[in-house]
Amino acid sequence: MPARVMHQNEAIKELFRRKIQEKVARERERMLQRIDGELPSWIAWALKPVAGISFDMQRRRDNNRGEGGESRAAFNFWLFLSKEWVLVNDVVLEPKPEEFIQLDHVLIGPPGIYLVETKAWEGAFTGFKDSWRRKEGGSWVRCESPTKQNLRHLRLFKYWLENTLGDRIPAEIEAWLFPVVLFTRAKWLRVEECSMPVFESGMALAWHIRRQQKSMVLRPEQIDAIAGALVSAGPLSGQRTPPETRELLPEGTTANGNACGCRTEIGKTRNGRSYVKVYGKKEDAEEVHRNYKAAGKEPGLLKPDRFTEGAWFFYFTDGAPAKKQPDEESV
Repeated sequence: MPARVMHQNEAIKELFRRKIQEKVARERERMLQRIDGELPSWIAWALKPVAGISFDMQRRRDNNRGEGGESRAAFNFWLFLSKEWVLVNDVVLEPKPEEFIQLDHVLIGPPGIYLVETKAWEGAFTGFKDSWRRKEGGSWVRCESPTKQNLRHLRLFKYWLENTLGDRIPAEIEAWLFPVVLFTRAKWLRVEECSMPVFESGMALAWHIRRQQKSMVLRPEQIDAIAGALVSAGPLSGQRTPPETRELLPEGTTANGNACGCRTEIGKTRNGRSYVKVYGKKEDAEEVHRNYKAAGKEPGLLKPDRFTEGAWFFYFTDGAPAKKQPDEESV
């Protein structure tokens, strides 16, 4: 059986897109303000349109460079990895305020997690100690370092993982968190002494991962919890937690893990108060609420999460911890 594939919620991605666009607009405005403050007015008047166009073109190049090739790589991962693996493609996270990372592929399996930075660059490239060059005509010129880029992803993803799942995952994260770079269209590639492995095809990377299968670090429930947290991760601000749920510390997360097909999050507040949070339609949340009541629990009033669209939550009035019902097991 091939690997399982999960996707980040599209509504959440739209929130990220808007927030990133707002940040880019602020950066552009700050650049134009610096021109106003540092140059005579007649020069600033002439330069601002040119600088604005240059800024937009650079952003466009940054967005376009390396795009493509991800679908082919994802197909190889899905096909050659076993059902114990979960593949999450194109994930956006905000581990710290205003610090965003976009991960091309996150592969989660028994040996650990692979963070894959995919580049569809065409031509010849050389990397030495994380310094990269590409060939233009008869010369080698400096270019963006994909290994340094993925080191930043690694640092922020590790921070996000520690703060999201905490003691629910094995210690010494560095031992089972593997950053790699994947080139999908390069005609010639030479890499020496870089900080992470670099591969020339998705198939080569998939077979490399298969050879690590003997190492068993993550249990199935941990794999599901990490994947569930990834696909439901939203922006830190602009989607604030309402007062009723501000102190919630996630204890368990499942993706599409019950009969209604919605995701259910179970945990406790810092004060030890048990809660259940349901992502889906109101009818789905009401069904989960009824299931707990039928099981002899005492669920409190079902409330909508005012800052997370499509989310509902309730506390337990008897103070008893929430236990997963049979239809809420991770899949």
